[in-house]
Order: sequence, then C-alpha cells, then structure tokens
Amino acid sequence: MADLLSVLQQYNVNKEDIIERNNLIIFGELSWDKNVKTNYLMWGSGKNGEPKEFYTLECLVFLLKHVTLPHSTYVRQAVAEGIPVVRRPDRKDLLAYLNGEITTSENIDESTPVEGIPTQVECVTDGSTESVANEPHLDIMDVQTGYW
Repeated sequence: MADLLSVLQQYNVNKEDIIERNNLIIFGELSWDKNVKTNYLMWGSGKNGEPKEFYTLECLVFLLKHVTLPHSTYVRQAVAEGIPVVRRPDRKDLLAYLNGEITTSENIDESTPVEGIPTQVECVTDGSTESVANEPHLDIMDVQTGYW
C-alpha cells in the first residue's frame, strides 16, 4: 500500500497536479478521502497522556497551496474554509519534508497506521465508467470544467 505522506511529498517535489474533487484528493490513479488522517503528529499532542492528533490530508494540501502566504493570512483563510490548520511550530519541519529537503521527520509516527486506504480513480466518459489508467491524458482543466 502507498504511504500517503510519501505520495504527497513525491507529487509536491515533482510539481505534479494534486486534484481535489468532491471529497477526494487525487494523485494520478489513486485517491484518498480528504479527511483521512496522515501519520504526521500535530505539535503538542500525545503529551501528558493526551491522545495523539494527526493532520488530515486536506489540511496538508491546503498548506501547500497557500505556502507563500504569511502564516496569519493562511490561518485566517483555512479557518474561513473550515479546514484545520498546520500549527506554526510544525510548519518548517513539515514543509522541509514535503519539499524533499529532508527524508523523514521525528513528527512522522511510523507506529500509527494511516486509517484510509487509497482507491482507484475512475471517471465517466460517454456514459461508461473507465479507469483513469485507460485515459491518454488527464488535464486539471477537464476536472475543473466538469468534462471529466
């Protein structure tokens, strides 16, 4: 099974399209529910007997899309859209990992299984369902304009 954080890192480093459609986040032929928790531990959680909390995939993708914003502006936009935010103490390490500057992080909890499993992306063309693998090219504009 694909490691979700590694897939996100790979797509980010290679500047490949990460598509958001309905409640899914799509990486090529694989998709995950946007609310699936990754195994990247939130700063301050899991201490003093508190349960561990992990960032969702949607949260991390939103950060990557808004990485150029000042942190306070990013937080306001995420809150306005109802998306959990990456806490400031996690930002530098998390971005270093997602940008491929480091290969691992002490905040990645390898002992915690990721709860969601990827599903094969399918699309509807001319009334029939076909795997994206059979498509010659999937353009982000097709998804945004509804021609998928």
